[in-house]
Amino acid sequence: MAQRPNGCAAAWVAHDDVTGSILGHVCVVRGVDDPVVALLTGVSTDCLASVSRLFVSPVARGRGLGLGTSLLAAVSSWTSARDCRLMLDVVDVGTSAIRLYERLGWRLVDRRQADWVTPQGERLPVRIYLAPEGE
Repeated sequence: MAQRPNGCAAAWVAHDDVTGSILGHVCVVRGVDDPVVALLTGVSTDCLASVSRLFVSPVARGRGLGLGTSLLAAVSSWTSARDCRLMLDVVDVGTSAIRLYERLGWRLVDRRQADWVTPQGERLPVRIYLAPEGE
């Protein structure tokens, strides 16, 4: 079983009411140490939150369920209620994820190499997005 990320403050799971299968998941990490994004938003790193581990199961994709949108809305609502500014990073080749974020009004604010490495030892290029204002 995967461990939750450091700073995980809340999580949501989407499941199939009939089978009980997990269809999607997202968590939010609070207190993100990203001085660049903190400077861009004018908030302290204590008030930065990040989407983490967002996924929609392949069996749920393309069925018009809007799970990615719903999971992001849950995180946005949670962070807004706590006066946090929400951000996320996505691998630069994640085209369907990028399309979703941009369609929902997320704003690209930075491109950089990931601060993590793949099992092959690579640092992949990532895009940094901010949630729409008021979310």
